[in-house]
Amino acid sequence: MIHDNPLTQPQPVSFRPAGILQGLKLFTVLLVVGSASRTMAVSLVEDGKPLARIYVNLPAPTQTLTSAQQTLQTAIDDLNYHLEKMSGTTLEIVRTADAKSIQKPAIVLDQLALSAGATTTKTSESKEGFRLLTRDGNLWIGGESPQGTALGIYATLRRLGCDWVMPGTIGEIIPAIRTITLPDLDESQTPDFLIRRLWYRGYRTKEHPEQPGERARFEQWLRRQMGGNFQHVTSGTGGHVWDAFTKKHKAEFEKDPTMLALVRMPDNTLVRRGPQLESTHPRVIELFVEDIRATYKKNIEAGTWTRETPAGFGIGPADGLGYSLSPESLKAGSGVIDPIVGELDRTDELILLANRILEKIHPDYPNAHVGFYSYSTHAGYPVKYVPNPKIAQIFAPINFSRFHSVVDPLSKTQAVYKRVVEQWGALSRKQGNPLTYRGYSWNLADNILPYTKVRIWGEELPFYKQHNLIGMNVEGTKMWSVLAPSDYVFMRLCWNSTLDWKDLLNDFCRKAYGKGAPAMERYHLALADRQREARQEAGSFNAFHLMYDDAWVNEAAKTVAEARSAADTEPDRQRISFTTHNVESLRRYLAYHRATMAFDFPAVKTTYDAMASHWQTAYDQNSDMVANEGPSYLKRYLLKFVDGGLLYSTAPYAMVHRLPDAMPTAFDADEVGHLKHYHETAFDDSAWVTSRTYTTTWDAQDLTDGHRSGAVWYRHRFTLPGPGENKGIGLFMGGFEDEARIWLNGQLIGTSGRRFSNPAEYDLTAAFLPDRENLLAIQIVRNSAANEIGLGGILRPCFIFTGPRLEKQAPGPSLELKRVLPGGETADP
Repeated sequence: MIHDNPLTQPQPVSFRPAGILQGLKLFTVLLVVGSASRTMAVSLVEDGKPLARIYVNLPAPTQTLTSAQQTLQTAIDDLNYHLEKMSGTTLEIVRTADAKSIQKPAIVLDQLALSAGATTTKTSESKEGFRLLTRDGNLWIGGESPQGTALGIYATLRRLGCDWVMPGTIGEIIPAIRTITLPDLDESQTPDFLIRRLWYRGYRTKEHPEQPGERARFEQWLRRQMGGNFQHVTSGTGGHVWDAFTKKHKAEFEKDPTMLALVRMPDNTLVRRGPQLESTHPRVIELFVEDIRATYKKNIEAGTWTRETPAGFGIGPADGLGYSLSPESLKAGSGVIDPIVGELDRTDELILLANRILEKIHPDYPNAHVGFYSYSTHAGYPVKYVPNPKIAQIFAPINFSRFHSVVDPLSKTQAVYKRVVEQWGALSRKQGNPLTYRGYSWNLADNILPYTKVRIWGEELPFYKQHNLIGMNVEGTKMWSVLAPSDYVFMRLCWNSTLDWKDLLNDFCRKAYGKGAPAMERYHLALADRQREARQEAGSFNAFHLMYDDAWVNEAAKTVAEARSAADTEPDRQRISFTTHNVESLRRYLAYHRATMAFDFPAVKTTYDAMASHWQTAYDQNSDMVANEGPSYLKRYLLKFVDGGLLYSTAPYAMVHRLPDAMPTAFDADEVGHLKHYHETAFDDSAWVTSRTYTTTWDAQDLTDGHRSGAVWYRHRFTLPGPGENKGIGLFMGGFEDEARIWLNGQLIGTSGRRFSNPAEYDLTAAFLPDRENLLAIQIVRNSAANEIGLGGILRPCFIFTGPRLEKQAPGPSLELKRVLPGGETADP
């Protein structure tokens, strides 16, 4: 799921921050740093005593500052903070507009530096370029804007050996230098990506709300790492829009339900329903146009926009599936099946919608842009229509491997995404379509176990730069014990994508771990190698037992212990200790998984509790180090299985038969297996293939291709004695994707209803044959192709139990199985 963010509102493009040119007019004397001036080093501090002053044309601290001025003032304060930490002293700040008052040695900032000729030789649309120049005994930092100058200050601090490996003082790397001298400098810099945004996704759990200082520490870290949240036109074109759109125009949709998608229901009837739209409906198009017109009119009347102001508007679908099957929508589409999701690709339908909106709006507002996420079933490249140049594309590659980069040849799925980016990149270079990235910094739906994107970012950001992407908007999570190297590499590459990721990792390790760096670098590289070379692509927790084993964990723990032993400062040892948290989390997860494979549910419960307890210990040590969502994902995906398995395997219940991992299997794309009598005892399943279930994933068995929709059947024969007097016999299904329908000896027991990854229990008593062979038929129906990548069928251990009879035969709703007639009508089988 893509979580909407504050950038999804319509945003105008700001071409130049106000105040710079006006400020230059205040100067009556222009001090020009000419080419004849001598380049030389600049001494700032000598033996702990200040030599230089900081000159800047800013109001006094007691006055109200503009946002741009406050950005620069914050950077100046941070400069003095670091100088004091380094040498024990700060530099005097001289606030003046008089260039003649500058006395060397000096750090001359912003407008004063520009007036002296220290203008950047590189420029950017975001006005973040700057120039660092040492001449005539001064350091001149001139920016395209106060933000550019502030970035130049942080670039200067990095040149002095400062860095920031994670938020807070524990992440500050500040060398102790009594004498501070800057070498000869004359360099101009601009960012490779206009948008360099890593943002906390929010605090989505009541149990662990935001702690004081967490967000402020993170925002400070982003400033120091030269992040940037430039409001490009694409900033307004993302988001899941259609559900909010239907609510906004509720009366219109109630008046004409044909504006809603025509959707096939579980009983095979076709009905009009949201949240998806009938994108070809003329009134839908007109409502989008009216909204855009209203936004322009409001801002023009307020004096903030003109008819030519570039602005972006999102037109993308609601999250999830449920797209229209109407003849009009099917005709508008390409008819191509998305190779990853297995549903009709909807990219062309959205391009047609966007083209039609812009055709109507551009005569009045020629710089209006619209866009949508390249995501889920609309993550392709159009084959029927040429996109208008003002259609923005925001790549949100949630369907593809999270363990490999877009250019990694070891991935089965990333090649599809790579081709799409290349095609859009070629179009962008030809006609200017703006492209950005909207992704995640962590392994979705896990947030506890070891994970790295150092290689992924290292390979992807140069690729994105090559293919004309202008921004990286990445949803992050507060999990610095796991993600610190990845987030560091990401931010550095956002500014300069030509840097080598291995060099950046080495730099991170040297600064973060001191003398423990060699061992820690081995650990991070080993993690990146194993993650990639395991060639697993299933999401969440599901592939980790296939990627790692106890031997790997033991070696990792040994390597981290070696690093901690080698480190000779307490901050280095503490940062190394953070890594031990996620190594130990992996050890405990593997122990939990072994217990599940052994059907030892008391041990399953103990190891689950150990994972949760370990997370809490890390959180109590430093809340920045672990993700707040960690416990919620454990509860969401594992706890019901843990508790249910324990309940039905211990007194007054007893586990009497384990369903095998490998079972005869048949795929049922059209969900008609019951018509073929797959559930009957006399059916011959000898020709069925055998697939494995809870010990592995569909991805690992190469079963995902061609089986992303429909159902899968398993059959299992077993013989058991009767359950005993006043007892029943039941089935515990530990987890599946995402509906389990059960038959015993040809008799329908019932359905779980839709419940992805969670267990269900069934009463088999009425159909059970004691001391005779029983035939259990299981149909797992996938109701959504967007549940989780790389999974399918049975996900977790299942068993038969005896004990007090269950109150319900099946937990889901009553199930009426029908057959589909030509034209979509239904009839009894």
